Amino acid sequence: MIRKRLATIDDPAIYRLVVEQLVPFSRMYDSGNSVTYSEIRKRLNANKTFVIAKGYKRPYGFISMIRKSSKLFIDMLAVDPREQGKGIGHTLMKAAEDYGLSERCHTVELFVDDSNPKAIRFYSKRGYEIDSYVPDLSCYRMNKKLKR
Repeated sequence: MIRKRLATIDDPAIYRLVVEQLVPFSRMYDSGNSVTYSEIRKRLNANKTFVIAKGYKRPYGFISMIRKSSKLFIDMLAVDPREQGKGIGHTLMKAAEDYGLSERCHTVELFVDDSNPKAIRFYSKRGYEIDSYVPDLSCYRMNKKLKR
């Protein structure tokens, strides 16, 4: 079931997913530093976040996004490795794109680490195209036009 994030239930699991599934690809954390729990909570509080879970149990995937004018920016997406390959990432992206359409967004944009070819393939299969490379972040900017 996809539902809105409930901070007290979901944030510890989301944090674990970020540390295990996203941080290893980020050059920002190359030096052995990691992101803190409070940093993640701050980002989640500023964003709209959906989780996928069995009822109100701990989530095994999430997507966090923010609307910026007529663009929807995907901030973070992660799925527990034991649940990958089951369409959960696609389901979360569809929920985000539907949310973007409901908010009158025309485009979805995201950054993907250049060291994460699996994520680049995932987004490409969903119709996202590489727009540019951002050397300071070691990331590709990808986007997709939303169709009503």
